[in-house]
Amino acid sequence: LPIVVGFGINNAETAASISACADGVVVGSAIVKKMAAQKDQKAEQTATIVRDVTDLLRSMREAMDAN
Repeated sequence: LPIVVGFGINNAETAASISACADGVVVGSAIVKKMAAQKDQKAEQTATIVRDVTDLLRSMREAMDAN
């Protein structure tokens, strides 16, 4: 039975720490917060939101892989 953790995963350090003892991590609110931080941006700046979320997830993946 896979064990995943999805509370408090908001940065690479936490993702790496949790992944050492769980089969996976679930990231939700951290993505929503990144998107909400850009909510007042114009539609043409959507790329900024996508980049910020991608950077967040990439840093988490790299930290977990290094663990």
